[in-house]
Amino acid sequence: MEPTPAEIARTLAAGHLPARVRTDCGLDGRPVTEFAVTHVTDRMGRVLLLLAEDSPVDRALRPVAADGDAVAQLLIADRQPVPSSPWHGRITMSGWATRLSGVSSHRAAMDFAEVSPVGELLDVGRGSVLYRLDLAEIEWATPGYDAPGTEPDGLRRVDVDVDAFLDAEPDPFGADEQKLLADLADHHEDLLSELCAQARETAIPGADSARALRLDRYGLTLGVDVDGEERWIRAGFRHPIADLRELAEVFHLLACCRCRPESHQHTPETHAH
Repeated sequence: MEPTPAEIARTLAAGHLPARVRTDCGLDGRPVTEFAVTHVTDRMGRVLLLLAEDSPVDRALRPVAADGDAVAQLLIADRQPVPSSPWHGRITMSGWATRLSGVSSHRAAMDFAEVSPVGELLDVGRGSVLYRLDLAEIEWATPGYDAPGTEPDGLRRVDVDVDAFLDAEPDPFGADEQKLLADLADHHEDLLSELCAQARETAIPGADSARALRLDRYGLTLGVDVDGEERWIRAGFRHPIADLRELAEVFHLLACCRCRPESHQHTPETHAH
């Protein structure tokens, strides 16, 4: 199994990656303006933006009418946790930004803090302000590897259902993926060697060495060297993993049991299962 588009979008939007908000969005011929913002997606799937009060982005998002909303887009791109690892693309979340105040602002600050307890939350109402982005559309742009639907820029664009996004859960290892992969590389060479041996027996004859490239609740993506060319393989878990304790148990099993990883070439030209 692999993450669904909704799960990937929810993980990218969780709050551990940089984000930019786009205002006006080119409506009525007005120029598009982008600002860096601090954001999270709370446990209910609501997207919250934390801004400095009266900052340029706050002024840009204020509605023209007192009871209106501002059209906005939130743009978030994946960061590869290790060099040459698969890139999970970027999402564009479009909707209406509502400036929160009073009880709504206080509750939103508590929801924000559950995900990311940043110090600026203490100043909400006294120098900081929260917005809620009510979603209308979510687009996920991901590398297409020449699959049907791949556009000239090499990306395939997928519309993510908003309700599916709200129901999805972010990956439990998304925020710490880079650290966990570094730990695998530095302290678990035996596991990587065993996974490489399994790949050599079941999927990729000639596999020489392996490195951990991506990790999620459904499995581990490895880069396996074959005659100087890196190929990607997927070592899937038997069931989704919920936390670090379960992950440690699964790594032990992966090191001891024969799995049948799903293989595809690193380069788009030779993407094959």
